[in-house]
Amino acid sequence: MRKWLARLVLGTVFLLATSGAVTSAQIQIPPAPTGNGLYVQDNAGVLAAATKHKINRLGAAIAEKTTAQLVVVTVNTLDGQPIEEYSRELLRRWGIGDKTANNGMLVLISVQERKARIEVGYGLEGALPDAKAGAVLDDAMMPYFRQGDYDRGVLTGYSALASIVAKEYNVDLARAPPNVTAKKGGGLNELWRGFPWWLQLLSITGAFILIAIDWAFLGGRLTFLALALLNSRGRGSRGGFGGGSGGGGGAGRGW
Repeated sequence: MRKWLARLVLGTVFLLATSGAVTSAQIQIPPAPTGNGLYVQDNAGVLAAATKHKINRLGAAIAEKTTAQLVVVTVNTLDGQPIEEYSRELLRRWGIGDKTANNGMLVLISVQERKARIEVGYGLEGALPDAKAGAVLDDAMMPYFRQGDYDRGVLTGYSALASIVAKEYNVDLARAPPNVTAKKGGGLNELWRGFPWWLQLLSITGAFILIAIDWAFLGGRLTFLALALLNSRGRGSRGGFGGGSGGGGGAGRGW
């Protein structure tokens, strides 16, 4: 009797675990974005170019000053998937937020289902508990969504959430949001242009000599290593999410 009961319990646990895995696997999540448009993915096509530019600038400032990442995603439809599960999986699989701090936040809007949700990483759960996330939806977003003005609703809600994150980290977002790409790439270029012409020529000649020695004695191993490091640095400068591991809470609304 005990063996039969133990097998029944183990079987039930296995079925529950596998059913959860299947549900997770069925959620179709698009690949994580990279590049300049990292902080807003307007798949439903409801946002103006100026709004997306403002969100990306503000999102870059937040990430630069706090390591937190705040992302907006619009979709036409969820295809019958619960918005809670979709937003949770999107936050987790994209790795929004810092890997250690887990301070990512996702705003998901589904146009056909007329639903929106704010999903919050564990690291920001204290700054934005469920009730506060619901208040942002109610006060800053829902009034505009009911009028069909997604553009204003998204920008107003995003700005409100950005202010909450800035207050949590005690930073001022009003001071010149950084141009992240220019900041990362400009330093070496300015340094190189500051060298006199003869030093630039000497540096180039020395590089060619080192490459020739490398190919003659090491088969180009150092050259390939240097190219690989430069390629890796280039990929990092195009941007990407930090590797946050999941949501700690959030709130959803319909209109």
